[in-house]
Amino acid sequence: MMNIKRVISTIERNYIKNNLKKEERIDGRGLWDYRELSIKSDIIKSAEGSADVILGNTRIIIGLKYDVGRPFPDLPNEGVCTVMAELLPLASPLFERGPPNEQSIELARVVDRGIRHADCVQTKKLCIKEKEAVYILFLDLYVINYGGNLIDAGGLGALISLISAHIPEGEWKNDAVEWTGSYLTGKEIVKELPIVFTYGKIDDIIFLDPNLPEELVCDGKISISVTESKITSIQKSGSATFTIDEIKMLIKKSLEMGKKKRKELNLLKYLYKSD
Repeated sequence: MMNIKRVISTIERNYIKNNLKKEERIDGRGLWDYRELSIKSDIIKSAEGSADVILGNTRIIIGLKYDVGRPFPDLPNEGVCTVMAELLPLASPLFERGPPNEQSIELARVVDRGIRHADCVQTKKLCIKEKEAVYILFLDLYVINYGGNLIDAGGLGALISLISAHIPEGEWKNDAVEWTGSYLTGKEIVKELPIVFTYGKIDDIIFLDPNLPEELVCDGKISISVTESKITSIQKSGSATFTIDEIKMLIKKSLEMGKKKRKELNLLKYLYKSD
């Protein structure tokens, strides 16, 4: 992968830093403002749930597919949900073809952790027959355009794909899975609504939702996933350090913004509705 720190000039780097020190950003936002957000759900008819999320110039399409398999021996009555991410070369000259790199692995893991630790997916609802058959859900994130902060866009898209899920309902008969003609939907599968917030840090300045130029000059980032009342995961990257007081402040801010964002987005409107 191309060294992204060499992509942006020293002049532009200094310009971004100097503006942030004055609590100004190159796109006109305040330090704690999100870019414009656009969401569409159920856009892929061949998927069992999907979302198209545009955050500023970042665009990610997410698809949910399923398989039926045997459960893990230590979780005989629970299904599985797994997250994968692909950084398509068409999204940015920074992305190259080949096996997953650190950035795509980080994106998938942070999104997965925020969902998994929130008790978002009710894995017991994914059990068809204990010890015999469970649903295995695959959330695939495809980055279509890279404009910074993939984690927040990917996390929101993964959540909406789960909410909009409509998975063929199976039951165990005659030692095999038979389909009922009904669907297992997000209403049964999704319990909690975790939202992730990513902050950049340059010197001692912290700001929400770094765009691409800001991300390229960041000393580091921290992503905090929250439900209505608790933290589900924290992930830091880069060389920046965050003090205990800074982390406490960001946790408080994330919980406050999470409540506001859930109200604004009205996430349950994306529940699958049969025709």
